[in-house]
Order: sequence, then C-alpha cells, then structure tokens
Amino acid sequence: MNKGFLLIVFMLVVVSCKQPSVETSSSFIYIAHTRVKTNDSVYKKVYDIDFSKYDMTLLGGDLAWSSFSGKTITPHLDSIFDFKNPNTLWSVGNHDNTSDKKFYATTLREKYHAYQRDDVTFITLNSQDSLSSIVGKQKDFLFSVLDTLQTSSVLLMSHKLIFMNDHPVLDARIPKVCNANKGDCYHCHNPNNFQKEVYPKLLELKNRGVQVTWVGGDLGYKTSEFEYVDDQGIIFLGNGLWYPKDWNKVLLFSKRKDKPLDYEFVHIDTLLANQGKN
Repeated sequence: MNKGFLLIVFMLVVVSCKQPSVETSSSFIYIAHTRVKTNDSVYKKVYDIDFSKYDMTLLGGDLAWSSFSGKTITPHLDSIFDFKNPNTLWSVGNHDNTSDKKFYATTLREKYHAYQRDDVTFITLNSQDSLSSIVGKQKDFLFSVLDTLQTSSVLLMSHKLIFMNDHPVLDARIPKVCNANKGDCYHCHNPNNFQKEVYPKLLELKNRGVQVTWVGGDLGYKTSEFEYVDDQGIIFLGNGLWYPKDWNKVLLFSKRKDKPLDYEFVHIDTLLANQGKN
C-alpha cells in the first residue's frame, strides 16, 4: 500500500482524536402568570412561543383566570403546555385552584413533587397550601428530598415568593415586587415558616456544595423580573407576565455538564416565532 496514503490516514485519525468534544447544554423555559381577564385564553404572545425548543417547560402558576373551571380552559392550557409531559412542571397559583385528584388526573403529578434531570433536582411546591407555609406532608416531602439530594444544583419552584416574608431586606420590597400585598388570605402574600424552618435546610444544602435557586411566579403587575442573591450565595428569583404591560420577560435557564445552573431574563418578544406579528 502507498506509504503516502497511510501517512494521510494516520494524520486524519490523530487530528480527529484531538478535536474537542462539543459540550451540550440543556435549556429550560420558565413562564408564569399567563392569565388574562377572561377564561377562554392566555396572554396572546404565549401562543407564539415554540416550547418544543426547550428541554423543560417550568410553569409558575396563574396560567388562566380560573385554570380548572368549566370544560374548555384546562384542555386549552394543556394544548399549549402539554401537562402530562414529564418535562413540564407546574407550581400552582391561586388562579389554578382545584382538588388534588383533578390536578393529578390533569398532570399525572401531585401538587408538590420532585424531578431530576441533567444534574438538576427540580422541586415543585404548592404555596397555596396552608396559606404559604410549608407544613405537614409537604414539609416532610421537601426535607426528605433535600436530605437525600445527589445533584449539584437544585431549583425550587413556588407560585408565591414565600422567601420574601420576614426577610431583613426583602420583606419591605413585597409591595413593589409581588402581585399580591402582604395579608392573610388565599391570594395574599401571607406570613409563613420559610425563614425559620425552610431556609436553614437550604443553607445546609448550600454548605454541602449544592447550588440552590428558588423561583416564584406571582409577578407581572408591578415588575416582570426579580433577582436577589443573599450573602450565602442562595439565589432567589421571581418572574411573571401581565398582558397589558410591555415589560414582560421570560426566565430562561441553561445547564452545562459540570457547570452551575445559569439563568437570564429575556423579553418575551425575542422568543416569538413571528416577531413582527405581535
């Protein structure tokens, strides 16, 4: 065989072996408060987002005016968000009120649950239970997951930004950030047990080297984005839409192997398949 030919083959093999592997990245879209003031649709720009482009769809609650009322709105929401897809997670809001049985039949999940993908543990919580306190079986579930968690990142999702109450910095920001003001009602930003019971467990996790991120979806009226990183490095986020406003942003997460969970707020118009249409 021609020695020149063998040399070329050898060189090609060496070069191909030295090519760096392509580092893949998973992408997760978080979207919340898509409701409008009628119960037959959602914010019109949501229809023009191609959710199939993302590895996961994370829903922050208040998807419709009353997401489980009547016979048509729930199937309509399902046609957009694909509730039974294992990669669709939904933290219920006050406008998503329904029985545990009906929620399970719609999503094949409990209102609080955990899911693991791409070295991220996703924990979805029901902040409508017990007026925003994490208690009883939900608390037992949460602490059990946190105690046995093996991934390098955890993303916790609740509709209400329960981490703001009684926080030395964030509590005063509630009226300027959250859709609901402080109070003691089903839609209010209620006093809760986050600071005394939940936060210490998150701190334990952070001290074990796990990246901890918590996101709430009850935003939109006053702002579409919220970000706070405390002095321990725990990340608190908020995101939501309000259809009459032009400031609406969506939260995008990305995860590369051996890298922290990354995030950015992007204006919803940048995600539209037909940007000139809306």
